Amino acid sequence: NGWSPLLYACDSGKSLVVQLLLQNGARVDVFDIEGRAGLHLAAEHGHADVIEILLNHKAFVNVRTKRGMTPLHHAAAQGHTNVVKLLVDKYGAAIDGLTLSKQTGLHLASQQGRFETCRTLLDMKADPNATDNRGQTPLLLAAENDHSEVVKLFLQLKPDLVSKASSSGITCAHIAAQKGSVAVIKGLMKFDPKLVTTARSKNNATALHQAASGGNAEVVKVLLESGSNPTDETDEGYTALHLAAKYGHCEVLHALKSAMSWRYASKKTGMTALHIAASYGQEDFVREMLTQVPATIPSERPADSPEADYGFTPLHMAARYGREDVVRMLLNSAGVQVDASTAIEATMPLHLAARGGHLAVAGLILSRITDKFHSGDKKGRTPLHMAAAHGHEDIVRLLLGQGADINAADNNGWTALHYAAKQGYLDMIHLLIDSGASSIASATDGKIPLSIAANANHLDVLRYLFKREHNTITLMEDSSFLVDLMVCGKNRDHLPLLEFVFVSPAPIDTAVKMSRRYEDLAQREKERAKDLENMAIFCETLASDLLAIAASNNTAGALLQAGDHKNTVFLDVLIELERKDVVAHSAVQKYLSDVWMGNLKWPAWQIILLFLAFIFCPITWMACSLPLHRLANIPIIKFMAYLVSHIFLIFLLCFSILNPYFPLWSSTQLVPHPHEWLLLFWILGFLVAVNVNPRERGGLGWIKLVIVTFGMIAIAIHVAGAFFHDDNRLVMLYIRNQLLAVCLLLAFFEFLNFLTFHHLFGPWAIIIRDLMKDLMRFLAILAIFLTGFSLHICAVYQPVFDPGNRTISVDAEVFQSPLGTFEMLFYALFGLVEPDYMPPMHLSPGFAKIIMKVVFGVYMMVTVIVLINLLIAMMSNTYQRIQSQSDKEWKYGRAKLIRNMNMTLPTPPPLIIITFIPTLIQRWKAKTAANNRAGRSESKMEKGTTILWLFGHGAARSWFNRKMRKRPVQVSPVDFRHGAQGSHGDLRPISSVINWKSMVSKYLEVKGIDLGTTPQDGSQED
Repeated sequence: NGWSPLLYACDSGKSLVVQLLLQNGARVDVFDIEGRAGLHLAAEHGHADVIEILLNHKAFVNVRTKRGMTPLHHAAAQGHTNVVKLLVDKYGAAIDGLTLSKQTGLHLASQQGRFETCRTLLDMKADPNATDNRGQTPLLLAAENDHSEVVKLFLQLKPDLVSKASSSGITCAHIAAQKGSVAVIKGLMKFDPKLVTTARSKNNATALHQAASGGNAEVVKVLLESGSNPTDETDEGYTALHLAAKYGHCEVLHALKSAMSWRYASKKTGMTALHIAASYGQEDFVREMLTQVPATIPSERPADSPEADYGFTPLHMAARYGREDVVRMLLNSAGVQVDASTAIEATMPLHLAARGGHLAVAGLILSRITDKFHSGDKKGRTPLHMAAAHGHEDIVRLLLGQGADINAADNNGWTALHYAAKQGYLDMIHLLIDSGASSIASATDGKIPLSIAANANHLDVLRYLFKREHNTITLMEDSSFLVDLMVCGKNRDHLPLLEFVFVSPAPIDTAVKMSRRYEDLAQREKERAKDLENMAIFCETLASDLLAIAASNNTAGALLQAGDHKNTVFLDVLIELERKDVVAHSAVQKYLSDVWMGNLKWPAWQIILLFLAFIFCPITWMACSLPLHRLANIPIIKFMAYLVSHIFLIFLLCFSILNPYFPLWSSTQLVPHPHEWLLLFWILGFLVAVNVNPRERGGLGWIKLVIVTFGMIAIAIHVAGAFFHDDNRLVMLYIRNQLLAVCLLLAFFEFLNFLTFHHLFGPWAIIIRDLMKDLMRFLAILAIFLTGFSLHICAVYQPVFDPGNRTISVDAEVFQSPLGTFEMLFYALFGLVEPDYMPPMHLSPGFAKIIMKVVFGVYMMVTVIVLINLLIAMMSNTYQRIQSQSDKEWKYGRAKLIRNMNMTLPTPPPLIIITFIPTLIQRWKAKTAANNRAGRSESKMEKGTTILWLFGHGAARSWFNRKMRKRPVQVSPVDFRHGAQGSHGDLRPISSVINWKSMVSKYLEVKGIDLGTTPQDGSQED
């Protein structure tokens, strides 16, 4: 303990030994492990002679221990009055020195009941109002420890101390009442009886409340006789009777019997004392109250909270807190209704017992209830919901054993499984699933338990529910579920998403569609765009990896020909959802090459020879274009036929526009020449082809539509020429030719689309397309500057002086027009205008030309130096960016070309005018037959067991329908078969085309991923 010989001598009061030690060099400032010096020990034991010896040898009178106590504190606490006097009077010790807990010597003396010491300290002017760190004065400490004589001493010397309160508002009366000090209470009454009965603490408790909570019946009687109000309430809404009920003080109950009604309900809570006693399980108190108060008494509406629920019976309260003995007593009371409901929430006692997990109480209530144990509260929640929401498995087993409906839904459509998933109770979910709970039960907002678990980020629950039955397409339609799934896997290497994909019937189909869904979400939710884009990339990469594994097993072709849940060919899904990385995969490209060539095994020279035969022998072209044989349906043959048709269109346009044999002035009768009739027939054929065949909506797909539009307008203008005469008629023909010239120009641009199939030219077409977008953006910015400078120059050229007889030059008039100025500035970009070539400014001041040169110079610097160089830099950046992606873009464009060509009618313009009607009739019949087969399939599904990847209606298909309704949903025309695909109605489901379980296992093995096992996931197959 670190004591030196001097400390031992001081502690035992050996003054001679102390003197001897000090004379031989002992130090007075030696401390033990508690920080006590010899002076502390001597003062604690009242050794005045030792104290004087120490102080005479330079000991510090106010020396402190580690707790901050001085020798005076020790002497006062032990009641050594003589030592206290010695230290203060002779050696000047600090009378109000504070310990670390801010207590003075008077605090310690009062706490220990040292009457004489307290008197001495007060006589020496010690501060009776000093407060410690709990806000207590010496008087309060004396009252707290039931030192009535010390209390009287303080009140006699300082009567105003009776009103002194601690930091929590506790007065001496509160403490005395709590401790049951009748003498102190009576003593306080002599000084200020009103204050004693009405003083309130910070929680509004009076002395009567303190006496009742402490079970001090005699003090309660004294206070009641002195005028205390028994109906005063604390902040919690407790009267003295309520507090007696809380702590089970039956003596206080009887003491209050004549002062207030036992049925008194709190204004704040609406509860009676019986409710409180039942809540706290005070069995004797409840039994006593039942002699005067009925067991069915309901709580009243709280005055302070009118919206709060009320109508609770004592049974409600006992059931809420699991007071089994009280519940049994109440159930045996007369008139008790086991199924009584509260006024607002319609809560029954069984609801509360289930919520709290009180098995014994729930069993008692169920033994008395008939058929209402499955009744719901205001929100439709049954006891089963309550138990599941709080993880009480034993209660759930009890309720299920009594016949509770495991799939009962509340007003929001939530079942017990929803509530368990929300809270993440995995064992509870196991119990519910094993007992027959539906994992696909849908709430009113469409949420199933799996969605709820994802939202709450309960990974274990999520993984378990993945193994249960669920609707993959519906979940992919739910944007919030996808976001929640992303959040769950953000710091877990996307394992939840992987597992969701892998348990789906067709993982690659799910990965592809989820990639597009995340991409769409990234466009809408900007604050999470980066994370969503990463998820889209992850899903597409996953699909590419799965496709690579399928290719290694030689099953890629069958996979691409398979149909999804909508019987849509998977290749169509990839193209329509723009999964370019997957489409660019070598397996897809190889399959597309096979589709492109059909069953032809021709070498390249035979294909080229046939193409030349189409051009130089139109009869061959016509023969191969009519749908009379197998060749007409092969994509490459159709492609060549359409390309040759396009070349013939260009020849006809050139011959019609540039024909020297039929000049315009000779065409006064407007009767078309033979070549014009043929051109009309060709344009009408293009019109039919554009409307019947699929067309590319992005990129340069608009060119065909514009060609047809301008061609039809040219035909209309030719016809309209009949209403004009002479030169006006020739002007109309000239306008027609200009429109046809636009068609000719665009027809040459259309070659870019035809070149898409070739690996040398396809990427360039992609680059040109994107560079044109940059050019359009540049022209928009340039137009802003051109317009501004045009108006400025117009202002410069405005004449100032009266021309008189002089005339304004024609050039100046042009420059005064904004359109003329705009034209001048546009051509100035190409160096065709110089400042000296501008019109004269003789009607303007001399400095006008200087202004003009300055404005023109600024214009040239801004446009030529800044904007054009910006265009060059922007196009260079675009070129570099697109070049790295051009191969992928080209392969994707090639896939669309082959798909579209596969779906295109075999006959090109103009022969399509003859064949398209019979072909459409044939397609209509095939579609009707396919729809009939689909209808029979859906009816079987409704009657049979649930298959996860087939869905019959509603929002689950709406998103994918929106993506796919832009085009037909078959890879090839109805009458064309390639490989083993067959017709649209004969597609193999993608879920069964390959062994997905083996595919997933191989993927996990290659990637080194261990998904682990879900606890108790069982062997159920979905």
